[in-house]
Amino acid sequence: MNTLHAKSPCCQAKIHRFGHRRRQCVLCKHTWSVRRKKRGRPRIRVSSQLLAQVFLERNTLRNLAHRRSSLALPTFRYRFRQALHQWVSRPYPHHIPSGPLILLADALWFRFKGRYWILYLMALKARTSSSALFLDPILLPDKEGAFKWQYVFTRLPPQAHIQAIVVDNLNGMTKIAAHHRWVLQLCHFHLIMKFEGRHQRRLIGGHVRYELFRLVRQALELPEGMQFQQCLARLTVLARHPALSPRIQAMLRKLLKSLLYHRAYLHHPTLRLPTTNNAVESMAGLIRDLLRRNRCASNPQALLLWATAFIRMRPRIICNGQHFQQI
Repeated sequence: MNTLHAKSPCCQAKIHRFGHRRRQCVLCKHTWSVRRKKRGRPRIRVSSQLLAQVFLERNTLRNLAHRRSSLALPTFRYRFRQALHQWVSRPYPHHIPSGPLILLADALWFRFKGRYWILYLMALKARTSSSALFLDPILLPDKEGAFKWQYVFTRLPPQAHIQAIVVDNLNGMTKIAAHHRWVLQLCHFHLIMKFEGRHQRRLIGGHVRYELFRLVRQALELPEGMQFQQCLARLTVLARHPALSPRIQAMLRKLLKSLLYHRAYLHHPTLRLPTTNNAVESMAGLIRDLLRRNRCASNPQALLLWATAFIRMRPRIICNGQHFQQI
């Protein structure tokens, strides 16, 4: 039904009708169409199977473009990029598990035009689950720090009831965990790699380093008791051993101060905390492999686009907690 005496949306003045579709404002002479049609050629839609071939089946864009001989590689890349924008722009409902959750977090650094960009990865794990659910990544400029992590944690879903967090031993992480009242579990893998080193034969200390490495493993795994106290006493003596370098001595003193957070999985057995954040490390390795295989992270925007699409295509990864009965 036609509306009589309709007013223009710009000036609320009278309008002139030109045919069945065209209108004009009397005051500003602005014209518009009642049923505006989209200009340009129809959009070519890319099926979701193409995204699965790249993200799940590990195909490259170059190989897929060669299969379609009618399309050049730049054209194929453009259409695939448009499909990525459509996939990421949709509202993605994260199916957050109910009940107490464990947060696993780690960062992945990149460098564009001499400036550092950090991709923050976070995953949520239920106590009784054997897999972790990844959230959308967050990309921030400059180096990693406690203030950046504090901002990243504010972007967590409000319905996520987090009770513990598993991270690397970063400066300020203990204060952040205490502020949110989270149980803090520090990663064992990063700690062991620091003490082990890549070339043990060339390390300063010789047999003392091997003893130190064995005692560190025992301090992380032994239950409370006489053997654990003897291990701590020997580590305290080694922290001042002249055969060890000043860097190793400082690392050992830092471990003795934060050993309580490395053994949180023993003090909270009901949470079934993972002792490492290797699940997030595995996702970071998959993202790096994807970007290297397709050569697509030429700028921060492209990096965030590809990382978000990849995590949404495969949001879960295996993550087992520590199962044991307290004696």
